[in-house]
This record gives sequence, C-alpha cells and structure tokens, in this order.
Amino acid sequence: MHKIVTLFVFLAVTYTLAAPASPAAVARRRLLPALHHDEVRDDFGQYALRYITAEGMFISERGRLIPTPDGRDHVMAVEGEMSYFGEDGKKYSKKYTAGLDGYNVEGDYLPLAV
Repeated sequence: MHKIVTLFVFLAVTYTLAAPASPAAVARRRLLPALHHDEVRDDFGQYALRYITAEGMFISERGRLIPTPDGRDHVMAVEGEMSYFGEDGKKYSKKYTAGLDGYNVEGDYLPLAV
C-alpha cells in the first residue's frame, strides 16, 4: 500500500511540475514540507536517503564504507543524484560520486572539462 501511495504522489508531482513554473510559484512551493522522505542509517555511518519536495526537487544519495587500497582503514564513498527547477523554470539534474578518486559530477548544465 505504501508503494502505491508513493507512486501516486510521485506521479502527481511530476504532472504538476511538467510545465515550467513562474518564479513566484516556485518560491511559494519551496515553503512547503517534503512530500516524500526516506532515510536509513547504520551504526557505522553508512546511509541511504531519498527526498522529493513540493517544488519538484529530487535527491537520492547513498554513503557506504569502502576499504582504502592498503586495507588498513575505510573511507565513506558517496554516490547520488539530484534534480531541481531553477528560478528560470528549467529542470537541472546532476549525478555525483565522491570517494577514493575524488569528487566527480556530471550534469547537462555543467561545463565540460577540457
């Protein structure tokens, strides 16, 4: 039942936000509470979270411990994605990772490295 309700909420938000919104409408929606919020953590600090807000922001992130190359320690590796509507009404999305190889981000609105 929970999955069905979540699906209907997600579809309603997607339908409502499909058309570009005025900056004033986006600002009003930013005052509303999150529509969906899941967060799980363990005793070691690993986590998974997911948020969907009224203005159409979507955030999904996971942090997990991975061993260092020498095997003596662990670091938190993070991977996630987010999307939101800017003040111009356009949808912006990005995916990112952070870990042993540094921070990497990809997004259709970000400049490409040369």
